[in-house]
Amino acid sequence: MNDDGTASASDDEGRDDWRQDVPDPERIGNDRSRISDEEWDDLVQQIAEPAAPMGDMPADDVREALEDTERWQPGPAEPIGWRTAAPTLVLSWAAALGAVALLLVGAIFFRPLPGWYLLIGIAVGIGGAVGLFYHLPSQRSADDGDGSSV
Repeated sequence: MNDDGTASASDDEGRDDWRQDVPDPERIGNDRSRISDEEWDDLVQQIAEPAAPMGDMPADDVREALEDTERWQPGPAEPIGWRTAAPTLVLSWAAALGAVALLLVGAIFFRPLPGWYLLIGIAVGIGGAVGLFYHLPSQRSADDGDGSSV
């Protein structure tokens, strides 16, 4: 490319050589990666046909039978989450997370941080951590195995 934006003669020669190297799709010949139109139509027809044999019942009867059996309704689910957990566990989590939030808010909005505020935040955090530590299991259950499963 010249400074004025036109192509130089050596660039034109390189392009001509490149275009001659590109194979014409009709000249490829017996390329195994290409298949004939007849083979392609046969593959498409095989996909369109069902591979499994058809059953003795018509499809409408099968749908009706499935609808009859799908009327089962499960019972009410048991509540899960923090509402079923032990109150001391919920309080420990609230204290541990609340202490982090309390100290973060204090560090952002109060300059300098009052000593009593820092003392309360650290005490609440330690109390939450002790409560969470208390709720750790003290022994393994028989279902745990060797501990290699999650």
